[in-house]
Amino acid sequence: MSSRRVVLVAGPPAAGKSSYIAAHRGPDDDVLDFDAICRELGSKERHNHPPPVMRQAARIRAEREQQIAEKTTGTSWVIRTVPHPFERHLVAEGIGATEVLVLATPAAVAKQRAAADNRPAWTAAAIDKWWKQYRPSPDPRERRITGDDQ
Repeated sequence: MSSRRVVLVAGPPAAGKSSYIAAHRGPDDDVLDFDAICRELGSKERHNHPPPVMRQAARIRAEREQQIAEKTTGTSWVIRTVPHPFERHLVAEGIGATEVLVLATPAAVAKQRAAADNRPAWTAAAIDKWWKQYRPSPDPRERRITGDDQ
């Protein structure tokens, strides 16, 4: 019987959350990514989804997070931005996270990545907002990963 592992991966937009998971996940691991859900629903955009698609994706994400919380085996990765420690804690508890990784990619680096990736114009402001709201957490499951660790 395999063990259960649920990893919440948080960080600002363009922090490298998806790339980090791609480099560390196993072949049978599940990944819950809001942007991927939006694309499953027909969005042609990578990050700038129509509001009706985003509303439907939010409902689907909540359902899938509940499914992850109920899993007893396997590894699941959940991507969320969640800058505030209380919000991270609520998400971590809701999904039954065994680990919380915060990709603390500096704002300047994240903005460079966003520009190189042709992300929407609002991304730079979202990165700044994330850093204004970010606070570390005393949660023993949480580990902050800097650019050197990624």
